[in-house]
Order: sequence, then C-alpha cells, then structure tokens
Amino acid sequence: MASSRTKPAVTTEDQKTRQAVLANLSKLGGLVIGDDDVRWEGTGFVFPASMHGDWDGVIRFAQDQKEQAEEEFAFDRTFRYRPFDGAHAFELAMRRVLGTSGVGKPIQTLFGSIPPQYITVNVSATETRQVPWGRVQFSPLQADFYVGSAADREYGTVFHLSVRAPRKHRKLVEALFMVVDEELREHSIYRGKAITGAEEPVFIDTASTDPDRVIYTRDVMRQLETNMWAVLRYTENLRKTGEEIKRAVLVEGPYGTGKTLAGKLTAKEAVENGWTFILARPGKDNLNEVLNTAQLYAPSVVWYEDIDTVASGDNHTPISALLDSLDGITNKGTEILAGFTTNFVERLHKGVLRPGRLDAVIHIGMPTEDVYERLVKVKVPADILGDIDFPRVAKAFEGFVPAFASEAIARAIRYAMSRNGGVPDTIETDDLVDAANGLRPQLALQEQANEGAKLPTVDAALHEIVSGKVTEVVHQTQMLDPDGDAYWRLAVNGANK
Repeated sequence: MASSRTKPAVTTEDQKTRQAVLANLSKLGGLVIGDDDVRWEGTGFVFPASMHGDWDGVIRFAQDQKEQAEEEFAFDRTFRYRPFDGAHAFELAMRRVLGTSGVGKPIQTLFGSIPPQYITVNVSATETRQVPWGRVQFSPLQADFYVGSAADREYGTVFHLSVRAPRKHRKLVEALFMVVDEELREHSIYRGKAITGAEEPVFIDTASTDPDRVIYTRDVMRQLETNMWAVLRYTENLRKTGEEIKRAVLVEGPYGTGKTLAGKLTAKEAVENGWTFILARPGKDNLNEVLNTAQLYAPSVVWYEDIDTVASGDNHTPISALLDSLDGITNKGTEILAGFTTNFVERLHKGVLRPGRLDAVIHIGMPTEDVYERLVKVKVPADILGDIDFPRVAKAFEGFVPAFASEAIARAIRYAMSRNGGVPDTIETDDLVDAANGLRPQLALQEQANEGAKLPTVDAALHEIVSGKVTEVVHQTQMLDPDGDAYWRLAVNGANK
C-alpha cells in the first residue's frame, strides 16, 4: 500500500550554500548587535527567576517578542563614498551574499509611481556596469532596500542605503551593511583612479600616456620628479620620516610647452602608486566639491588647469580660499597634493606666489637644442630617420614650443610620403627645415593674436545690477556672444563660486 506521507522537500546544494551564508551573516551581525532580552543557546528553556510560576506572563512575554520580531523596522546607513560608487558596491555585496542583486520595485509618491531603475555606471575608462537604484526587494530577508544618496555637511553628496525589514533580521541587515562597507574599501571604483571632479566623475585614461615619448629639459624633469612625483612614489618612506604629505605646486609657462602633459604624467604616476587623481576643469567642476571628493578618496592629487582664470590681479581670493581649504583639510591628516597650471604667471597676485602658499613653482619654457633632437628621434620611426643635421634643425625650430615642433615633425613625415607616392620615405634635414619654415606664418599669427574680448566678471555684473545698469551688461554680453553661451557660462561660474 502506497504511503500517504508527504515526501520531505529536497534541499539543493544552492539552498544549502545560501542558508550557510545567511547563518554566517547572522553570526557576523551578532558581533555588533546584542539581544538584551532573549538569547538563543543550549537545548533547554530558561526563563527569568522573577517570572517563576507566572506562565501567563511567560506566554505574554513570548507573544510580545514574536510580535516585535515581525514588526517592520527602518535601518539606515550613510557611507562616505560617492553615490554611484556605493551603488556599485551594493550590487557586488548582494551578489556575493545572496547570489542576486534583488528585484526592483516601484516607489509610490504623491505624484505617482516611480518605476524601478537600473542605471549604467562607469567603473573604468573603458567599462560600464548596470547597478540597481531606488527600491530593491529581497524576499529572503522580507526586506526593501532603498539605494540612493544623502547630503553630508562635510563631504557633499554621498551614498545612502535605507532598509525596511522585520526586526528579527536586524543582524542580517547590519551584516549586509558591513559587507557593502568592505566592498567599498576594497573595490571602490574611484579610489586610486584618475577621474574628473564632476558630481558624477568621468574616468581619465592614463594608459595612453607614454612617459618615454615625453620630452622636457632635464631641469624641468628633475623639478617635476622632486616636487611632485617623489611624493607619489615614496609616500610610505616620507610618512616614516614624519614628512608632511601635502604639496601645492604651480606649473607655469607659455602655450604649448607641455603643462597639460605634466598633468597627464602626474595622473599616471598617481594611479600607479595608489593615489586618486582628480582633474578640476575651470568652468565645469566646483572646486569645493573637488576638494570634498579628494578628502573622500585620499591620498589624492587635485590638478587645476589655468588657475589664472579664477585668480588674477587684485582678485586672488578664489585661489587663496582654495589654498586655505587645502591647508584646513591637510591639517586634519588628509593627504592631498595640489597642482595648478597657468599660461600667465604674471597675472597672479604676488601674495599667492609667496612661500607658504605655494611650495614650488616649476617653469616650463622654450625647448633647448637637445630637446628638439630628442623630440625628432621620439616621433620619427628609426627606420626612416636619415642622417640629420640637428644644429641646423634646431636653428629652424628656434622659437617653437613643443606643440609647434611636433607639428613640424609630423608635417616633415608627410612631405617625405608625398615625395615617394604615399610610401614612407627617409626623413632628411631639408624635410624638417621646410616644415618649420611652413609653420612660421602660423607662429607669427599666434604671437600677434590677443586673448580675445573679456566678458564682465560676476562681481562686475552684480555691481551693474545694483546700479540699475543690468540692461547694458546684458547688451554688452550678447554683443560678445550672440548665442548666449558666454552669458550662461557667466551665471554658472558665479554659481560655482
């Protein structure tokens, strides 16, 4: 006769693994959360002596504990990392612990339903990843997770994770918070990378920068290595000697001499040595937010291009405020190296340039004869480089910054190819000299050109408004920029300040 007894459910290996993970999570959560009233241990029932004989009281106590265990509680945690970094870590943590990133659920608001989201997050210069955002449900914990952001008074917008779950799962929730924190510490998408200072950082590809193809004078190279890169390369040794890991360095020189390239090399050095590199772009990135990000992901390099656009003449307040903020941050033990560039060092207020404000000023000037020679040898393939009269080439290149010299060399290669029906031909001295001569008119035009019409500053615009002359300011601005782009930049820059 067939048995009517129901066969026990078969526990799969996956379920066993999941149960073991949840048990470990509960144990992990128990390390930081204690039970004041109830302990689950041993094989017998133990009640307080004060309840001896009061079975009704024991039953009420047990019922209260059951109801409280099932009651939904709110658990919140703010992580001092940027929101998308946190969302990525949350997704990794959930897959690591539960094998899934959860099920997206809509959020009901007074204005209707917000559908569940998966957002695309850049995790490197070449990779993206889909991560959950908004409300995410995890049935094993009877929990709803709310993935989002919060405002931190000191660090700006940071990652915030909110959970609604029965109280009985609080150990598991706390353990999950700990796993997310571990993922952020070990697998942050921004720490130790090169990024822009935007609210949503963009990655900078440092792999394309080849130090072997960078040509500076030996003195410039030594100054960069001593005043900036040594701090990145030998950080631990400097810490051991008690040396302050804080630098503020200005790189200055004419257009095209390689200041931006110095920033790219610094970014590469930073990433290779575990520092975070943050590029602050004038007119695009808020400096306070950049410094906040630098604090979150320290040790950090902050690189600001064209600092003269915010600090010139008597208006040195922005850079002074920036340096004051930098001092305040580093006084708290945060390790930040700041690099600035300018084409017009003479525009900077003398108070900014004194020792104590800037630790070093590195001048990148005109190339020397040996620099031109090394530049040619780097840019022209060895198999097509002829017997070159380098003193003659240096004479032809005289007055050329590296950007012009590089164009002359590229043009010489095209001369040789044109001469040989499109097939690479040997580069001769005359090719380089002719190319340089062909660039002379363009160099003359650049030297004669001015900086273009200046737009009114924000301070000036506000003054005009107070004086009742706003119409004139708008009219002047529209004349300079009929499409209104400059006027918009004026307002944005003012908001950033």
